[in-house]
Amino acid sequence: MARLGCKCGAIMGTTQCPSPFSLFVYYKDEIEQALSDDPDITLFDFLTDWDEKNKCQKEFMHRAERVDYWYCRECRRVYEVQLRPKGHWLRVYKRSDEFSVSEHSDWSQIYVMSDVETYAATEANSKIRLTDYLAKHDAVRYYLSPDETTVYVKNTEDGKILCSYSLEEALPSDIE
Repeated sequence: MARLGCKCGAIMGTTQCPSPFSLFVYYKDEIEQALSDDPDITLFDFLTDWDEKNKCQKEFMHRAERVDYWYCRECRRVYEVQLRPKGHWLRVYKRSDEFSVSEHSDWSQIYVMSDVETYAATEANSKIRLTDYLAKHDAVRYYLSPDETTVYVKNTEDGKILCSYSLEEALPSDIE
């Protein structure tokens, strides 16, 4: 169980299961590597870092340190937080419906999955494969700028940008 206070004053927590405040965020290459290693990996095994074929733990998120993502339902900020006891938030992204669309063909695709949606999918079918889940949840795609300061949310049907998230604040990298 964890709690995080948002800059807007709202309190987020993980006492509810599934948590409406929890997100899973993966870079496209993290997803592709997992699927390359096991094309039939289940969504549950992927999200829980379980390598069923080798009966061992495996980290699918390849970051300098383990992180978790939190979503504030009040102001729609997204927090990247150290995944450890007494961890700090590392970056805060603020949503905006007003943005200037710039060229984003060199941006990286990221996958954003909510705990609520992934929980519902695995409850409906405990063996749902990651590829099948992603195919069913492809109405919008997320693109991250090369400097990781901006995220565009794009409608796959018409190609329009729906909203953006901009880096509002980041802690220095030397924070323990």
